[in-house]
Amino acid sequence: MEEVHGFRYWDGRSILGFVDGTENPHGEKQRAYFGLIGDSDPAYKNGSYLFVQKYLHDLKAFNALSLPEQEAVFGRHKASDIEMPDEVKPKNSHSAVANVGDDFKIIRDNMPFGNIGNNEMGTYFIAYASTFSTVKKMLDKMFIGEPEGNYDRLLDFSTAKTGYLFFVPTLDMLDDFSN
Repeated sequence: MEEVHGFRYWDGRSILGFVDGTENPHGEKQRAYFGLIGDSDPAYKNGSYLFVQKYLHDLKAFNALSLPEQEAVFGRHKASDIEMPDEVKPKNSHSAVANVGDDFKIIRDNMPFGNIGNNEMGTYFIAYASTFSTVKKMLDKMFIGEPEGNYDRLLDFSTAKTGYLFFVPTLDMLDDFSN
């Protein structure tokens, strides 16, 4: 068993200094559409897929990069959180690779954490999705690349240590299971 204490950092930034979750769907209808299972799977309707990963960051290596190099890793400007235009943004930047299109969004709430005792600094990536295929598509693009080899540059500084997939039932489903 592992216990990790997360914390809020600045204005929703990761421990690397960039804002997390800027592509999150907003509004109740959008969040329900992308975060809850719909009519395509009536037995699980309004449940959700929950995906959690623990990433450890090499802060020393990342902080050794100049500000423009760090921004190229993310594809967005650090201070303003404004995404670079597509013609400027590197094809292997995090914002270019992790984006799987407007029809395939997830709801994320990443949490930075740190453990000085064992020198672990990182991010817990937490995502809700209406289909696991959305999360898989994002992970495939990040780790394998599209085209193959164009993986997420952030992974040069961040290592996934865990990965878990859960199904989150509705309260009605839980009541049905208890009967």
